[in-house]
Amino acid sequence: MNSKDFFDQFYQKTKEHSYSKSLYTFFEEIVRPRLSTSDLVILELGSGHFSLFEDISDLQAEVTAIDFSSSAIALAPKSKISYKEVSLVDGLFFNEAKYDLVFDSHCINCITNEEERDIAFKNIYASLKVDGLFASELMIQPDVDQVSMPFKMIKSTQDVEQEIISHGFRILYFTISRDSGFTSVVDGKEIKCDLLRLVAEK
Repeated sequence: MNSKDFFDQFYQKTKEHSYSKSLYTFFEEIVRPRLSTSDLVILELGSGHFSLFEDISDLQAEVTAIDFSSSAIALAPKSKISYKEVSLVDGLFFNEAKYDLVFDSHCINCITNEEERDIAFKNIYASLKVDGLFASELMIQPDVDQVSMPFKMIKSTQDVEQEIISHGFRILYFTISRDSGFTSVVDGKEIKCDLLRLVAEK
């Protein structure tokens, strides 16, 4: 089973509209204060079937939410947010520098191929306006013991930092949380990795 099939099946079984509440907190407390107050153009990566921007109030923005899962997009609500089935490696979609913010809703971790991940970062950078922001909440390896999860790429803190810098971004915010990391159960064993929140500027 490939990654797309896995997530298509996941969303077919998980029809309740929801998102990780940590993303909401990250946006409101860390990202939003760095944005202008009006006429924003925002792209959310990996929205699943319910964008966190459905619940963001008093935000004057045009929001596009993308996911590579056709099942997720089919289940998305009809709202002012534009939901689209798009892959991060789709160069045609990312060929215009028009976004003030590209917000990663746990999507980058789901790209498990290094070449595709490189293309994704190039596309994100190309789609941002000058001084536009890229914000991401990422799984990273814990201090001790390497961990792995199905259909996830979990890099070290140092590797992620170099990855961001190598694609031309200037890092504005880079904070690791070990108290509120990601947890999953794999083959009956609980796996936990740390959480990295970053904001970078084009």
